[in-house]
Amino acid sequence: MLKRKAIYLLLLGAGIFCLAPLNAEMKAQQDTTGFKRYTLEPIRVIARRPQEALSTLSTVNLTTDVPKVASNLKAALEDNPGLTVTVGTKDESNLRLRGFRKNEVRILVDGRPLNAGYFGNVDLQNLPLAEISEIQILKGPASSLYGSNTMGGVINIITKEPSRSQWLKIGLLAKRNNTNQAEVSLAHSFSESNFRIYAAREHTDGFVLPADFKPTAWENGAVRNHNQKTQYNFQGEYNFTVGGLHTLGLTAGVTTIDRKEIPSSIYEPSQYRLYKDWLRYQSTVMGEFILSEEAQLNSFLYFDGGQDTYQEYNDPEYQHLYINSEMRYSTFGFNPRLDWTPLDKLKLQTGYRWENQFSTRKDNGNYQDWTSHDFNLHNLFLQAGYQAKENLDLTASLGESIATGDLKDKPTGYAEPALGVYYTLADYTLLSLASGVNTAYPTLRQLYSAEKGNPNLKPQSALKTEASVNHPFTWKDLGGSISLSTYYNIVRNLIDLKDGKYDNIYQVNSYGLESEFLLQPFARLDFDFGYAFLSYSHSGDYRLTETPRNSLDLKANFTLPLQIKLTYNSLYRDCRLSQDENYNYKVLPSYWTHTLMVYKSFGRFSVKAGLENIFDTYYEEEYGYPAPGRNFSVKLEAAI
Repeated sequence: MLKRKAIYLLLLGAGIFCLAPLNAEMKAQQDTTGFKRYTLEPIRVIARRPQEALSTLSTVNLTTDVPKVASNLKAALEDNPGLTVTVGTKDESNLRLRGFRKNEVRILVDGRPLNAGYFGNVDLQNLPLAEISEIQILKGPASSLYGSNTMGGVINIITKEPSRSQWLKIGLLAKRNNTNQAEVSLAHSFSESNFRIYAAREHTDGFVLPADFKPTAWENGAVRNHNQKTQYNFQGEYNFTVGGLHTLGLTAGVTTIDRKEIPSSIYEPSQYRLYKDWLRYQSTVMGEFILSEEAQLNSFLYFDGGQDTYQEYNDPEYQHLYINSEMRYSTFGFNPRLDWTPLDKLKLQTGYRWENQFSTRKDNGNYQDWTSHDFNLHNLFLQAGYQAKENLDLTASLGESIATGDLKDKPTGYAEPALGVYYTLADYTLLSLASGVNTAYPTLRQLYSAEKGNPNLKPQSALKTEASVNHPFTWKDLGGSISLSTYYNIVRNLIDLKDGKYDNIYQVNSYGLESEFLLQPFARLDFDFGYAFLSYSHSGDYRLTETPRNSLDLKANFTLPLQIKLTYNSLYRDCRLSQDENYNYKVLPSYWTHTLMVYKSFGRFSVKAGLENIFDTYYEEEYGYPAPGRNFSVKLEAAI
């Protein structure tokens, strides 16, 4: 343990000079087939098809041009059809992408995978928006370039490049009930290098419940019980060129919460729970090497980890402790990739990714002594992109993964092929068809839990197929676009509990469609209508939870006099199934919410303000976990 901790500290220490990847795997790429642009409240979305994506890729653009008063990644991703982010039993965010569960979706920062911890979940509520420019969301078949664990899709967070014209940026955010954030970023680009140092503090006393929430024996209404936290975030990056061609860089960061209370279900006897010493940390070393005019080698070595202490008490004063559980986890990875263009119309990308996932835990139950386990995942991948004609592109990829673990009887292997076809008509209508196999390996808990673990679990797999069309149009003075994507997923070997132990027991066929209609009748006004439908057939008693059958988003964006920008958003979510703490299914009612945002820039200063959930609608994100009521927000930014 001491040796491992020493390695962690050395990696973190080295990262003080660090840098975020400049050319990571899902970094925004030039699109040779055109793109469609449409505005969603309160963020701008660009849907396009770079070769690496294979299927529909939506990009959430977080530039200051559009008002968005959000302090964490969960808030930034909310209100997108086909994607739901709820809050669950331990106040953690639960992500669903077209019905796929949180531990089946791969989350990256500039192409570096985030460690999902022992339970297989990256808590988006505790990931701050630290100098993020955009968030790429890949819902359909994923290329083998991203490795395994992409069965549910890929979300890649893209960081901003430091500016040549600015040095310092300060931001202040305030919301209802003493929720606030202060952030400062010192960053600059020079001719052959750039750097950034970022720090932020976020605090909340908890959110206010809607007025029509009826207090229960365990929840008094008004402010949500046991929902306080203070979070600190520090990030650093540095990169530089060598010999005028090659780029090297380092990045490191840490996010910490000393103490965070955990709210309970409003339908269950109140539990007095909290996290202590919650910590996330990362460090990355990367390089971009120009080998020739046709070849480039991108490589990075990364470390991502975290720790926390989970406690339960018998009293609301948190004096009588009866459960104390300490957890440490990390991912150490190496990912070289060669990009080679042997012909003008042919691009090849090949490489290798190795990841070691490690966890150790100790508690006053089944883990009286520190108990450690690890899991190794190896991926070989090859992707080819070929422009068959001026308006026809073909993309094919093949990945092979091999997994080993300290308790596994034998290695587990799985192939992940994928194919994409893209055709552009004379009127710039883009047609695409993509199909591929993607996997999700078991979490460390599913493999190694003393009570329920099964080290010989198979990876979950999905054969995913998606067809889409995007048609831009103009009619007289009107402009806009219509897009439609349909998909069908054949999912096998889903992992769930069987007789108290994890096993591969379920099969699901999910299908649906997503559509967007953009209309810009005037230069200062545009409308965006988004709709998503999802249904499925299944084996056994498995159900898709926290996922509405129908989702609808209606948005309007106005540019008022004095260049004041106004955004109005109304969204509808259909009924959803959710499970209580005893694994019984409950039906959550449908709901409408409405949000108004306004933004104004004054040179290097800007003001964003909003009124969220205008009509104070009461709804539950998961069973027993209500969402916030009406909220006021304002954010001030100054750049020097």
